[in-house]
Amino acid sequence: MKKRIPLILIILGIIFLSMPHINNAIYKKKLKERQEALEDISIEELEENNKIEVEYDYSSIEDVEMSKMLPDLAKFDNKAIIGQIFIEDLDINLPILKGTTNTNLMVGATTMVADQEMGKGNYSLAGHYMKDKSLLFGSLIDIEEESIVKITDKKTVYEYKIYETVLVPDTAMYMLEHNRAEDRGKPIISLMTCYYTSKNGKRFFALGELVDEYPYEQ
Repeated sequence: MKKRIPLILIILGIIFLSMPHINNAIYKKKLKERQEALEDISIEELEENNKIEVEYDYSSIEDVEMSKMLPDLAKFDNKAIIGQIFIEDLDINLPILKGTTNTNLMVGATTMVADQEMGKGNYSLAGHYMKDKSLLFGSLIDIEEESIVKITDKKTVYEYKIYETVLVPDTAMYMLEHNRAEDRGKPIISLMTCYYTSKNGKRFFALGELVDEYPYEQ
């Protein structure tokens, strides 16, 4: 019996150490399923989704925790999907979700202002920074100037070219104001993520200006 105890402890230790990897693998699979739901959503459904009233309570947003990843993902409702964002240089291809909530942030990029419209003003999106750069906005801080960002509502594709990346305090709400587009002289996109962690009080923004738009079918 005494010889079995160390063996049991070793097995339990291996299981414990493997849990993060197992959870991460399950999360990736479930996340892909949620993101692929966009392919089956019609233009009409996206338009109806965009009419839904949502909350923007940034103070309630929490850091990604392994124990909450799957439960948050399970709560996700496809009615939050209003479009798609694609950044080829970073291999980012995510649904755009209306409203910045913990659940939405576990699936894709979330709108940050209630009245924003694609191709107009300052279109602001938030996404979680992840250590695994293949997930969510994990690779956003690697973006370079001149990179192309595409967003779409399945009617029109809007292309933005990144012109600047900046680090700002997490209190810099002015980054979301529409008059920033007016100052630029054309519509812009503002992509935000935490600078490695939300606890350092810094936010990373990639800013792009609208350079083209064309029908989705094209």
